[in-house]
Amino acid sequence: MITRRERVRQATIDEIKSTAWEIINEQGTAEVTIHGITRRMGMTAPAFYSYFKNRNELIENLVIDAYESYQRALESARDQHSEKDPANRIMSVYLAYREWAITHPKLFGLFAGREVPGFKPPEGRIAEKAETMIRIFMSLFREAWDLGLLKKPDQALPLSEEYRLQFSSVRKKLELTMPMEIVDSVIHIAFLVHGTISMEISGRFKHITEDFSVVYRYQVANELARIGLKPDF
Repeated sequence: MITRRERVRQATIDEIKSTAWEIINEQGTAEVTIHGITRRMGMTAPAFYSYFKNRNELIENLVIDAYESYQRALESARDQHSEKDPANRIMSVYLAYREWAITHPKLFGLFAGREVPGFKPPEGRIAEKAETMIRIFMSLFREAWDLGLLKKPDQALPLSEEYRLQFSSVRKKLELTMPMEIVDSVIHIAFLVHGTISMEISGRFKHITEDFSVVYRYQVANELARIGLKPDF
């Protein structure tokens, strides 16, 4: 049973993180400082340190929160379709990825490679969360492969042995038994999705198309079709 003291402590931790998010949304991650947070909350710096040992630990927790929010969105989208329908499960996850990112651009920025000034990502929880996200996507393609639905795409260039070796350890770690040509296509989709979402959020596409969702849906569905998956997009 959670004690009253534990509830109060958790409420204060949540308030500190909520205050940090307010600052991020208003001013950006660079402005998240212990002084700024304690000033807004009417808290002393020594009191802050009884909840987080330093700013780095606070930012780490915010990144974890971002990953967990992202994970819930992906799993919810995935589970709207049967395991026997991998094409639409995969498409739904990629659509949820974009929707979540453009709805929560600051959260997306925390784990999408945008550097947080003064923050040094520690080994451990963040790396584990990142791997969990990768496994969500890869498990869906593995399901499709096990159902016999994937095919090798037409390759403009043959995959060199040097290129194959770059992903040999990843394939083993993620237990990917499908041909490297298919793994390459999955990697290409990941680059396409992550890169285009990042560019859309930064405003790079606003002068190119009025509704980028149409372009995004087609691009993803077209890449999936190259390896045998045809979602109802």
